[in-house]
Parts: sequence; C-alpha cells; structure tokens
Amino acid sequence: MRSSVLVPFVLFAALVHGQVPQGGAPFHWGQRARSVVLPTRAPEVPLPVEDRSAETEGSGFRYGTQRRVQADLMTGGLWDSLPDGSLRGRIRLESPGAAMLAVQFDRFDLPAGALLFLTDAARSRYLGGFGEANELPDGTFATALLPGDAVVLELHVPVGRRADCAVVVGSVTHAFRDPFAAAGDGAPKDYDPGYQSAACHVNVACPAASDWQTVKRATAMFLRPDGNGCTGTLVNNTANNGIPYFLVANHCYQPNTSGWVFYFNYESTGCSGSTGSTSQTITGCTLKASDHYDDFALVQLSSAPPASYQPYYAGWDRSGTTPTRTVTIEHPLNDVKKIAFDDQAPTSYTSGGTGFWRMYWDSGIVQSGSSGSPLYDQNKRLVGHVVTGAQTCTNAAGTPSGAVKLTSSFEGTAPSNRLRDWLDPANNTTVLNGYDPGAGPAQPVRVKLKLMLEGAYESSTGLMRGALRSAGLVPLTEPYTALGFAMPNGGGGETTTSTVLATSGSASVVDWVRVELRDKTDGGVLVAVRHALLLRNGSVVDVDGTSDVAFAVPADSYHIAVRHRNHLGAMLATPQALGSTATLKDLTVAATALYGGSSATKAVNGVRCLYAGDANLSGHVKYSGADNDRDPILEAVGGQVPTGTVSGYHAEDLNLDGVVRYTGGANDRDLILNNIGGTVPSAVLVEAMP
Repeated sequence: MRSSVLVPFVLFAALVHGQVPQGGAPFHWGQRARSVVLPTRAPEVPLPVEDRSAETEGSGFRYGTQRRVQADLMTGGLWDSLPDGSLRGRIRLESPGAAMLAVQFDRFDLPAGALLFLTDAARSRYLGGFGEANELPDGTFATALLPGDAVVLELHVPVGRRADCAVVVGSVTHAFRDPFAAAGDGAPKDYDPGYQSAACHVNVACPAASDWQTVKRATAMFLRPDGNGCTGTLVNNTANNGIPYFLVANHCYQPNTSGWVFYFNYESTGCSGSTGSTSQTITGCTLKASDHYDDFALVQLSSAPPASYQPYYAGWDRSGTTPTRTVTIEHPLNDVKKIAFDDQAPTSYTSGGTGFWRMYWDSGIVQSGSSGSPLYDQNKRLVGHVVTGAQTCTNAAGTPSGAVKLTSSFEGTAPSNRLRDWLDPANNTTVLNGYDPGAGPAQPVRVKLKLMLEGAYESSTGLMRGALRSAGLVPLTEPYTALGFAMPNGGGGETTTSTVLATSGSASVVDWVRVELRDKTDGGVLVAVRHALLLRNGSVVDVDGTSDVAFAVPADSYHIAVRHRNHLGAMLATPQALGSTATLKDLTVAATALYGGSSATKAVNGVRCLYAGDANLSGHVKYSGADNDRDPILEAVGGQVPTGTVSGYHAEDLNLDGVVRYTGGANDRDLILNNIGGTVPSAVLVEAMP
C-alpha cells in the first residue's frame, strides 16, 4: 500500500451556487419595494474570530461558514398576487454580521413557468430566475453569494401551480469577510474576498499570457457550501464531445457536490486589475473517480457550460515525457485568474508510489486556492495538476511546487480510482488535443507523401503490385486499430468505399498505411494519426482515394512518420511545417532526409523502399531467436508442412501477393533473411524510429 502524500498547502475557499439563470427579473425590479419581514430566519450562531492567516505562507484559509436553517417558502413565506394573476411568495433570510450570504436548498422542485429570484436586502443585485431547468438530480439547489447579511427569496408561480412547488432552505453560507469593499471609483466590486493574492502573481490578461487566451478558459474556480473551495480544469475526452469532466485535487473534495458552484471566466479585464465578473456559474456535480494517494478527483458538472461561457476542454499528454517548460493557470486565494511560468524543464520525483513533477516558478507563484490547478507543457496540454508547494513573493526561487503526473492519475485498479475509463475509454490514446466547442471548423492540416513498400515493389514496372485489391482482400476499414496501435486524439476507424477499391491501374490501392504526426520537439510523442490508402504508384491518399491526407490538428510543425503492418516504418529527419496546402514529401528518393539516415529505408534499383519483414509488429526484422518473424510465417501455413500456403489478408504475407508461403518461389521467408544480411541468420534489423 502506498503511503499518504504530504500536502503542504490546501486550497480552500467559500461557497457559491447558481446554475445558468432562465431569465426574468423580480417584480418591479428597479423600483423601491417595501421591506419584507422574514417569518423564519437563520439561527444566531457565534461568529468565528476573523482569521487572516491565508495571507501567510503555506496556510489554508476560509472566509465563510455554513449554518443550518429550516425555512419553507411555501408554508412560511409572505404571499400575494401579481397583476397577471400569478402568485408571488417571499421570505427573508438574515444572518447578522455577514458580509455576504449564499443559500442552499434541501428541496427545490418547480413546475414549468415558475421562477425563483434572490435579491440582496437593498435590492441592488439579484440572482435568477431559477426554474425547472435548474433542478439537480438529487432534488437540491444552491445559489451564488449576494452582499450583505440578508437575502430575500422571491418565487413567481403560475396560476394554479403553487401546490406543485417545493422550496425548502436547508442552510446558508455566512461569509464573515467583506468581499464587496468599494472599488477605487466607488462602484461596488464583483466577487472579491477582500484580500488579494500576492503582488507577484500575473493576471491572465497580462501580455505574458497572450499565448494562453484559449487554454485559460478550461480553468475555473469552484466553491463549496462549507466556506471552502479550489481551482480545477475542464478536461477533454477522446470522443471530443464536450462531456463536462472537471479535474480537481482530491484533498479539495467533499461529498457535498450538489452545493458546489463553478465560476467560469472569473478574471480581470486588465493586467493590473483585481476584480472580475462572477456571473457565469454552474451548480452541482457528481463524482466519477478519485484517489487519495494520487490526490485527484474527477467530477462531472451537472450541465455543460453554455456557449456564452466560451468553455475550453483541455487536451492532455499522458506519455510521461518531461516537458521543456510548464505553466499553471489558477485562482490563488480565490482571486481572479492568474498564470505562473516555469521556463525550465520540471524534475521528476516519487512520493508514496505516486509520480510528481517539481517546478520552480520563474514568473508568478502558487498559493492556497491553487490546489488542483492544471499543469501544462509547452504544447498547452495537461500533464498534471498542482497539489503542493505554496510560495510567497520572497521565497519563490527556492520553494518548489509539486504536481501529480497525469500518468499516475490515469492508472488504477478500477474505473473509480483512475482517469482512463472516463477520458480514454479505449485506453489507446497517449496525446489528445483540446476541444473548443465554440471554434469554427478549422482548415485541416494536409500531408502529401510518396513511398514504396519493398515487399510489393516491382522494379520492372516502377510500381507496387495490387494483388490484395484485385483479390478483394483489402478491408474497407483500416486494420491498425484491431492490431493494437495507439490512437491519439481519437484517431482510428477510418473507412473507404467499394468504389475506391474498384479502381484499377497505376493509381489503384495496394494497402492501408498509417501516417503519424509527432511532436515537433520530441519525435517519440504521437500527436495525431490518420490511416490512409497507399496506391501502386506510391501516392499516399485519404480514404476517398485521391485527396491528400487530412489531419484535424492546428497548423504547426510536426515530425511525419509512416508505418505499415508488416514493413518497418520511417520518419522524416526534421519537423515539417504543415498547413492547409500540402507539399510532397517523397520517401523514395535519397535526397529526402530520414530519421536514422540512409539505413532507415532500403534501396531497390535506386528507389528507396520501406523494409519488408516485420511479420509480428515488433519494430524489428529477425530470422532466428525469440520473437523472430520467420516462425509466424511457418505457423500461418500450418506449422508442419513448410510447402503449404494460405491465402487471405495476413500480416505474414510480406510480399503482399495475397498468399503466405514459407518455401518455393515468391515465398515470404526469404525477404526476412535477405534484409538481415542473408548470411548471418542471427542478425537483427531494427526500425529507425524514436
């Protein structure tokens, strides 16, 4: 069993609630209304001594406390009729001395057309209306904070529907700090805990964060009804379908999730600002997976953030490759959104069996409130989440932060304690780009390739044989997913048509190939995959049989690699700038520089070809010894009679003529022997790929 992870700081904060309002306004909003007496109000509870230890190094903090109260609006409210004949019920909740209040409902059930509003006692601000669409699955609801020590609940009910309503208050959050201190111009501030985070933080509106304006939209602050809260991240899944999975630190989790409120885009509009809008909220979530030792919890929001919130679902990289630099986006001390940079590669360490990244911030810091904030690599992909290591502005250079590696959080013993079942159900994706549901359709990146497979190449014609297609053996669906290849960014499953496979001649199909885009700084990291068709003339085309291969990734530079199911793959030596218009990359000519040099492919009468012979997908060609490629051929023909043959679409058919042969003319075994040198059967030919 792994030992407990030490958590030097825990990011906590206060409560807020409120799903997306359904519209409307309190009756006569904008006009002065008479005071409403509350028949039932929150019990008097001694206030805690105000504690400003949150501003000290490494300490947790809270600025509110949850107080239980029972108030039934339907039976204890003040009721009257509105001009349109509908009913209005009002009740006042007061917690003397509070700087702000939020309300949690034990029961919240409204019929169509009924709307609940909450106003501050001065009728300067309101929340709502909230209606049937805001009901949570467990029958509860909660609201955001309003200034002052009293709030008025105002329910509008259509004629004849009062008996169908249930609005029962179960608790309030009493904030004992003043979050609404006046701004410099005398205007009331939006949500502001009354103490700013450290002066050396960097707002996400600053020029240093200009390259992070899309990714920042994945970070949100969430607040719990007990007066605490944390930072977390919307995370993409391989279906790219906007399921609102939200990653947080496990030490921030409590099973009061129906009362959690998630604040999106709570940030300053300027580099030096300290206030921001808190109008974009989602209330409630459900737990999907968590682990104490890996200190993560994955929850699913009660509803997806609407388009007006401009949500972004963060991409991720669980390869474990060390980033060249890291960035976190956070809500320290529940302040407006900040960003911190470590311009060096993080170091790795292990604690209690969990893998961590260690960072020393070069710009910005983390403080209480930052727990769960995303750790991004240089490619803006999530590689972990911050859980330890608060700093002050004076000790940041020597005080590191720690982030649990995404590779650790992905693995576990069951879906309840690992991420992969939720973010990558097929468990075959290592790198996934982010998902921006508000982005228009992007121009695909296109790749134009030419290559030859040694096994099928006929030097007499300069073409590859098309025996598989002629025999009707080429499948309509790519074969690589079934063979267990990794599928980043939800790749795989490409299909072609019978019409495409019916085409004959020099531009007819030979077989499926796998085209890979890899990270421009690390050729060993897969970014995207597209399965394409290889034609007899060497052209690699998309599934329509004619187009250049299209990838749904941003225009950028990528390493390009190509692989085949029984040939050794090859990769261009340097990253290639890719966009919507493709430039031919010809792997058949010696002038095209490949990773591994000239030995990466084989010259056949002056034409460079991918090496044949990898019958078992091992990444090498072996004739003898363990894991060799010769034995699968013998086994395919029966294992006892080497002169036997078998027809079909088989990986052991190294020359792609539709027949597996161990001996005799056009056999597949000799290709292996020839490629390891022909005289030393113990030699091994290794694929030149990172």
